[in-house]
Amino acid sequence: MTMGLLSLVWVCALAAAPASANDAGESVRFRGRSAMRVEAVRPSGAGGVLFDTEDSDPPAAPYDTVLLHGLMPDPGVRIELAVPTLGGVWHRWAPAEVKRFPNGRFWARYKFNGVSRRTLRLRAVDAGIRTAHLLALYDAELFVAGAGPEPEPAARAGEGRAAVSAASYRLVTREDWGARPATEKYEDHLPARFTMHHTAGTKPRTYDEAVQEMRFIQDYHINGRGWIDIGYHFVISPAGHAFQGRPEGAKGAHALGHNTGNLGVSFMGNYHAPIADEPAQESLDAFVSLGRRLSSDYAIPPERLETHRDLGSTDCPGDILYAKFPELKALIAGQAPPTKAPEFGALPVLPPSGFSATYLDRLPW
Repeated sequence: MTMGLLSLVWVCALAAAPASANDAGESVRFRGRSAMRVEAVRPSGAGGVLFDTEDSDPPAAPYDTVLLHGLMPDPGVRIELAVPTLGGVWHRWAPAEVKRFPNGRFWARYKFNGVSRRTLRLRAVDAGIRTAHLLALYDAELFVAGAGPEPEPAARAGEGRAAVSAASYRLVTREDWGARPATEKYEDHLPARFTMHHTAGTKPRTYDEAVQEMRFIQDYHINGRGWIDIGYHFVISPAGHAFQGRPEGAKGAHALGHNTGNLGVSFMGNYHAPIADEPAQESLDAFVSLGRRLSSDYAIPPERLETHRDLGSTDCPGDILYAKFPELKALIAGQAPPTKAPEFGALPVLPPSGFSATYLDRLPW
């Protein structure tokens, strides 16, 4: 697909949707749409504007920090933000702090001096890009830096059962992927449910790329969001490796307001338009195997297997994965996958010339 066509796909396909796959704050919205975009960019001279968003929708809650992440193949891109004054006049554009990894993954952050609910604007500027490429912005979120976690409902009495059974999937330990230690002591919890996510980021093609993505996610969560560690308990690669995140007995940071007793399992990739990755069968199989093990070890009933979308206003884990969840949930619970409902409203299929009436008898009317 050419860069021009991909940009057109983004413009046409990105319909209004709920908040994106963040776990820290509120997604930035533009006329009801998320900030997710893929832009074809090319050298335009120092200071040339590569893309410029319109004014954002008014945020629902006060914020002082804007956090973005995406894919920046060429390091010569500068991310800038601006907010209007009370009189509606724009401040000068200010550069965001950008941390870019060797594989092109980046996060960018800008912290304002005070808390407000002002609209904002984003743009990318040519700071010396060398070649034409695709620049991807996966998400932009707003939050108050250093704010404590939201109150959560207490775990139900008698839920959970601590145990560890033999794994039937390919586990990659924290040591294997080179995880950093948590910056503070974990808060203990007893698992009683688990939630499916997607990372809303890059879908790795190799094991080495998956390792790099894990290191990026951990850095993004620690240094970008200010958490003590990666938020998920497991992250599944397209090849079916289950990368270990936080210990199962440690409270995670993956479903705002619903983290106590909740294990977060995320798929690497972005399973929502306009990126719309297709999940690999190996990753689906690993999710089912891991889900069976967690359900058995902690006596988690089928009704407590959920998606992030079930717990809040978010498009996570993306429409594509969300559509597969009923089948995955049934497989984890050892039940027959649900059958698809028949589709009505289509025109009847007429028999080709020369076919007998028995042809009609075989059609699924």
